[in-house]
Amino acid sequence: MERELIGVWQELLGVDDLGPEEDFFFRGGHSLLAIRSTIRLKERLGVDIPYPVVAAHPTARALAAWIHETGAQSAEAAGKEPAGLSHWDRGRPAPLSPAQEQIWILQQLHPDSSSYHFQALVHFDGDLAVPALAAALNGVVERHEVFRTSVHLGADGAPVQRVHPHDPYVLPLTDLSTLADDERADALRELTGKLLAERFDLERPPLVRWHLVRLGADAHVLLHVEHHLIHDGWSYNLFLGELAEGYRRAVAGREQAAATHTFDFLDVAVWQRERLESGELDGQLAYWRDRFSAPPAPLELPADRPRPAVPSFEGRALRFTLDAELSAGLRQFARGRGVSLYLALFSGWLAHLNRLTGQRDLCVGSSLANRVLPETQRMIGMIVNNLPMRVAVDPGLPFTDLLAATRATLVGAAEHPDVPFHRILAATQSSRDVSRNAFFQVSFGFHDAPLASLALPGVRMAVTEGISNGSAKFDMNIVVVPRLEQSIGAAHGEHGDSITLVWEYATDLFDEATVERFAAEYRQLLRWVVQHPETPLKECAVEAGPGTVAETIVAIWSELLHQPVIGPEDDFFALGGDSMLAIRTAARLGERLGVQVPALEVLRHPTVRELAARIAELGDAAGRVPDAGAAVLR
Repeated sequence: MERELIGVWQELLGVDDLGPEEDFFFRGGHSLLAIRSTIRLKERLGVDIPYPVVAAHPTARALAAWIHETGAQSAEAAGKEPAGLSHWDRGRPAPLSPAQEQIWILQQLHPDSSSYHFQALVHFDGDLAVPALAAALNGVVERHEVFRTSVHLGADGAPVQRVHPHDPYVLPLTDLSTLADDERADALRELTGKLLAERFDLERPPLVRWHLVRLGADAHVLLHVEHHLIHDGWSYNLFLGELAEGYRRAVAGREQAAATHTFDFLDVAVWQRERLESGELDGQLAYWRDRFSAPPAPLELPADRPRPAVPSFEGRALRFTLDAELSAGLRQFARGRGVSLYLALFSGWLAHLNRLTGQRDLCVGSSLANRVLPETQRMIGMIVNNLPMRVAVDPGLPFTDLLAATRATLVGAAEHPDVPFHRILAATQSSRDVSRNAFFQVSFGFHDAPLASLALPGVRMAVTEGISNGSAKFDMNIVVVPRLEQSIGAAHGEHGDSITLVWEYATDLFDEATVERFAAEYRQLLRWVVQHPETPLKECAVEAGPGTVAETIVAIWSELLHQPVIGPEDDFFALGGDSMLAIRTAARLGERLGVQVPALEVLRHPTVRELAARIAELGDAAGRVPDAGAAVLR
């Protein structure tokens, strides 16, 4: 068994010298590769190994011992193999998947909310061939049925979905290139706000919208908005990869690729529904019922305002990029401890929540990709399952103990991954408080799904995902976007190695300054635990105020210019900036600092030091900008 495990891991890691005692994660493995290894092992050996078991036994020798000790065997041999996927008749309405049903219920309860919309901006710098982009989009729509699916009430009152024939999507184009810089930025902001505010009619496909904006001869931005009924993070990265490949085909004069998958999302939705309704998942449900027989107390974060009786679901989102030194330190720490980056960051977040609330019994929502079937690896659809992760945090113990406790929780969840959250609630008969989400009020996501090469001929393609549409699903929802971990199939370093945090928060409860403080303290805590993993958590003294203007500038430049390290005297133009990027910089500065920064000021003050000083002057006039940030300008 050891030899077979080593063979599979070497294939995935691209090495030929892996030893039986070498750590899979230390040699470059991460959660995506671990999941792929479990799929490959099942295909070759007929052995079912949940991903967290790999995380807990990261050497071939340890994992082989686990297989031997637990008597793990082929699910088929054990009589547990679920029925495989079968083709659903597309002429008949199909049930929603359990995850889709959960989202549909929430949408019906809050019909005017856009909380379950996803939106992103795709930036194209260079000579974009608009017809080729439109052809690529239509290729994706034709290959994947979710982009041609509608949702209706069935005859029995339950929601159903229908797949429709491909109707060519006409890509709208708005030309703002003739406007002055300031006017263009305002017009783009107004257009984006209008498009984000539009609701979807679930009975009229597609449940996605694209709108292209021309900012200049060599600058375009594609606004992408879709309903979570057809979306998860893994799917979006697949979409981006297929969009890029379709564009390359179109500009080369080649036909768009035909669908190669045997099954599509509708077949998975029916399969998941049948497993749930047949009682096949009763054993998994029993695990969750036991886990939450006594529900956790609500998480009481220090808020700026009392919680309203009924949430408005209004919110905002801030973006923070961890600096290069901290990012490298976290990755090195995770490899050295034989854990994933996700586990290290999630455990750090739990430690931070304990500091903020004083509570020890913590429950945080987090998502499992749920793509254990080989057929789902290249499938676009809503497959992810968001589950309650309950961890006991003892501040008298070191971070290494918290890592172990968190890993045990994730192992348990991944061994029982298929029960939808609303079924867990029903099974535990938990009383509902309509002022807050049940079980967890904070969610933590880690988007390390594979992102293929986005290299285009003559065009640079970059993505800003998770932009705010003015809503919030939870009190706080933190999404980590680790570019290096997404880079399977892309050229080394193409996507960079930054770690970005998208921090969505409910404006019913929190002011922006409070969230900035939480984020700054989280970064400080991460630095501390990396340096003191064996020291009791209660000894961590974190004193971090809101990020300075200079820190904000550095973070924005790092995002837009794809530069992991930026110094106070680095020149915006020398780093690759141009007038279009200056406009985007000004827009983001306005969003994060609450002060209008004309794009012309970015052009006139091209270093971090100069621009921070100028914004401080503008802020003095407005009376609301923090210190320019001498600490980072030394």
